[in-house]
Amino acid sequence: MKLIVPTNWQDDILQELPLREISGFYGQLDRDFTGGGRPSCILPPVGRAKAAAHIASIRAKGLSFNYLLNSACMGNAELTPAGRKRLRALLDWICGCGADCVTVSIPYLLEFIKVNYPCLKIYASTQAGIKTGEEAVFWEKMGASGLTLSATDVNRDFEALRQIRSAVGCELRLIANLDCLYGCPFFRYHSAISSHASQEGHRSGGFVIDYCFLRCSLIKLKSPEHFIRSGWIRPEDKGIYAERGINALKLVSRTMPTSRIKRIVTAYSQGRYDGNLADLFSESSDTLRRAASWFRNLFFFFRPLSVDLRRLYAFRDIVSHRKIFIDNRSLDGFLDFFLHSSCAHKDCGECGYCKDVAARSVKIDPDYLKQASGRFEAFLEEIAGGALFRTGGIR
Repeated sequence: MKLIVPTNWQDDILQELPLREISGFYGQLDRDFTGGGRPSCILPPVGRAKAAAHIASIRAKGLSFNYLLNSACMGNAELTPAGRKRLRALLDWICGCGADCVTVSIPYLLEFIKVNYPCLKIYASTQAGIKTGEEAVFWEKMGASGLTLSATDVNRDFEALRQIRSAVGCELRLIANLDCLYGCPFFRYHSAISSHASQEGHRSGGFVIDYCFLRCSLIKLKSPEHFIRSGWIRPEDKGIYAERGINALKLVSRTMPTSRIKRIVTAYSQGRYDGNLADLFSESSDTLRRAASWFRNLFFFFRPLSVDLRRLYAFRDIVSHRKIFIDNRSLDGFLDFFLHSSCAHKDCGECGYCKDVAARSVKIDPDYLKQASGRFEAFLEEIAGGALFRTGGIR
């Protein structure tokens, strides 16, 4: 099965990763006109000249490069003359770099690119939320060469995967290592705020207080079965998906250093990982942005007119490394339940399967649980109550 992997724009990534197991890379500038699925404040900084050289190096090795244009919302700028001009300028640069495909979430962008840049293959993003055969057919008829299906809804719904596979002939991809909530209620909002927080010229300036991540993290800490309900795919189970017509697994995240990406890619290329399954998840605290210069960090986080900096600083390490252990070996055979039973029409509380699995497989350090839960609750209260913000909002 193909592996589609992120680039962090670091020179060592092409030397460290097992390239024979990879069919392509994907990535995006830390800021551009469309924005994308990650806010600028956690993305590794990269200039256009370095990005272009990096893409050329990837293509020189015979690998695909997919530039992300997967914004969930562009504030209607894409439908203005000035916006279309800026979109063309970005796409001209993408093509000039040698990228051979792009990923979109907005149908209009797909149609715009198909008409004006027929040299590019176009993929639908997981942020498009595709989870049914009818939705898949829509995107394929629009011209998508492949679809990355909803990471929060269908990874373990094998009947839905069967229907989607029988409905379309294009390439199907699944994201393998996200620990998002099953049927995530924050999905659309999270996609939108991340999109705006990575758009050039947006009033957020690339900064966002990620309410969705904070609330999601607290939910999982309080009810560890949510770690099991998430739609991750173990390296050991990728063959099950290949047999059912899934063409590729997409791995995240482009915010991480090469050592972390290497561990994830190696595990999926070998089809086995002995140890903590959480090691393979995207870790919000382990980002290249944290290693960036103090000046660049100051650029994103110094917001004295909109945020109480003293309160913000007090929670600066709230996403420090999670002390959560998920025993991957204890999950051997875990997927069998879903091969013969769908969650689509079940009540998780009545079923109890994931809760039982979590009881034996998920271990959370008690001190960390108490400390982290308290801090998440306090920070969320400051966000909702307004104590964190200055009067007047973002400026």
